[in-house]
Amino acid sequence: MKHSHLAFISGFLLFVILAISWCGKKPQTEVTGSPTPAQTSSPSSAALSPSPSASAPVAQPSTPPSSKTSSPEFQKVASKVGPAVILVTVFDRSGRLLRTGTGFFISEDGRFVTNSHIVEGGANAVAKSADGKIRNVTGVLTSSDELDLAVLKAETKTGVPFLPLKKGSERQTDTSVAVIGSSLVRREQPLAAATISARRSDQRGDRLEISNPISNDAEGSPVVDASGEVLGIVTPAREQGAIGTVVRPASTLGSLLAQIRSDTKPRWAAANSESLSPQPNPSLQPSARTVADNRKSKLTYHPAPRYPPDARLSRVSGSGRFRIIFSADGAARDVRVIESTGKPVLDQAAADSLRQWKSEPGHEWSVVVPITFKP
Repeated sequence: MKHSHLAFISGFLLFVILAISWCGKKPQTEVTGSPTPAQTSSPSSAALSPSPSASAPVAQPSTPPSSKTSSPEFQKVASKVGPAVILVTVFDRSGRLLRTGTGFFISEDGRFVTNSHIVEGGANAVAKSADGKIRNVTGVLTSSDELDLAVLKAETKTGVPFLPLKKGSERQTDTSVAVIGSSLVRREQPLAAATISARRSDQRGDRLEISNPISNDAEGSPVVDASGEVLGIVTPAREQGAIGTVVRPASTLGSLLAQIRSDTKPRWAAANSESLSPQPNPSLQPSARTVADNRKSKLTYHPAPRYPPDARLSRVSGSGRFRIIFSADGAARDVRVIESTGKPVLDQAAADSLRQWKSEPGHEWSVVVPITFKP
């Protein structure tokens, strides 16, 4: 009996030992099988890791990182320079729009620079700045068709923000620069960031070589350095068959400004006697001279504009100048803003009233009317 018990116990212990050994092998199989993917993934990850390191040298010299590095700097410059950059709108003698271009103020009294082809044939113009102000342009002070540059004068009572011209710009090779356009045309500024690579000359004068191409919509824009000083101005390439743009240096602008005498008055070459009080031309016949001298009397109905009710709550005030174009039947065909009051509600009130004006029938003509609104 005892032997049977011992045999039973021995058999049970043997079963337990075998069971334990069997259970112990099973985890080892799972653990052994588990690293297999890890080991195969390890070589694959090792194989993938050289790929980024191999592509890294290609990514390092790419353009985006460098542009990102320079962009914040010149974005600050753009915000500083932007208020002095303007949009110039030019009209002919009949008040019809000729063309629009970019320019920038170079003195507090309202002098500004733009491309001369923009003002060609113009008899009037307005300059609009980023803050929405519209200033009347009284005329051209000097211009150069060869360089495609012109200096004009805008009316201002309180002065304007302006950009200083860089002295010694001929020594600015390898300088980082930016082209700042009008935010009224393109909100993203600067238009371009580049480096001055060389200074050269062509048949029209000196020019600056820029490392990056500049688009045609930048014509008339200033090329400035990191401090906001003007190193040049963008002009179109005017040689036969040429395309693109040319940057004329600030020293060229200085030479152009030197031509302006202290007694030089701004004038429009294409302007004629369109004002309220035109001077008689001795070459005209007496009858024609009488008509020109009495142009005011040609108005048959001219009610004064009333202060708009919509503005009474805010009690805004302002002065502006408006051109009325009369058709041959004496009706006001169009009213255009020459100098804004600075308040849209006042400009609208003036235009609505001036459209009611009438003149004697005969021929098409226009007149400029100054208007002041006070609450």
